[in-house]
Amino acid sequence: MDMNYNLDIMSKRIFDTLNKTDLIDISNKLKNIKGNTLVTGAGGSYVVAKFVAKVLENKNNIICEAISPRDILYKNLNNYNNIISASYSGNNYGVDVSLSNNLNKYLLSRNKKDGVINLNYINTDIEKSFISLSSTMIPLSIMLNYYLDGNTSIIDEILSKNFNFKFKNKKVYEILSGVDSTVASTFLDSTITEAGLGIPVLHDKYDFCHGRSTLGYVFDTNMIYINKDKELDKLFINELKKYYDDLIILNKCYDDEIINEYYLTYMSIYLCKYMAFIQNKDLSIVNYSEIVKKLYKYKGEM
Repeated sequence: MDMNYNLDIMSKRIFDTLNKTDLIDISNKLKNIKGNTLVTGAGGSYVVAKFVAKVLENKNNIICEAISPRDILYKNLNNYNNIISASYSGNNYGVDVSLSNNLNKYLLSRNKKDGVINLNYINTDIEKSFISLSSTMIPLSIMLNYYLDGNTSIIDEILSKNFNFKFKNKKVYEILSGVDSTVASTFLDSTITEAGLGIPVLHDKYDFCHGRSTLGYVFDTNMIYINKDKELDKLFINELKKYYDDLIILNKCYDDEIINEYYLTYMSIYLCKYMAFIQNKDLSIVNYSEIVKKLYKYKGEM
């Protein structure tokens, strides 16, 4: 399956899952999560973990942090009550590492696991793609459904939007973001790297005010700017246009930060599709290094 096919049926896959999944059961389990919580995920699932953490912080009013599965081994877990592992398959080593502790354990996945609280969704049309597309947006949609108390009309509205991009390809893509758009910027960072589309460099907006602009001054780079339409954003956009041949702006569409994160991440998928298109590459069929086969199924000491 190529990326065009996977993107063409992404909306269908998402709503098929939403219609077949017991969303009330998932919502009830999510509502019961109290206390400090960690969320883990790797690759595309780390994007999901970021969104899960953001939704629970805002919906449940708890402290929630997204981290890598390996970091669990080096984290003081005494300050936490719960851990949620986000994984499309639910059966990788990162899941095992994440759930090998005494915290209240949850698994957000299309598959179930014994001994944990399963936030299980039904996905019968399995995506075959090197880059997670539907398999990222499906759990994001489930979490947004929880955040919106079961209202899927905004999901339908967002998935019906079209995006057009036009810029020249360059080797380095700077990404100017912040905690308010960390889900979208994490997707861009992960996808640009994993698909070999370029070298992504993430900047925090305020950090960029303190010297990180040197990179684009010295090297010929593209800038992806996630615009939240604040006073600082207006200043940035006005000034950056003077220094970058292509300033790629991802504008917010919704005032609600959670809804907007979902929207920006969805838009970022199509931005990466355009990058792949101008490079004659495919997000679903990536020419990857042989080292992937050696590392992906590692199950030893970390």
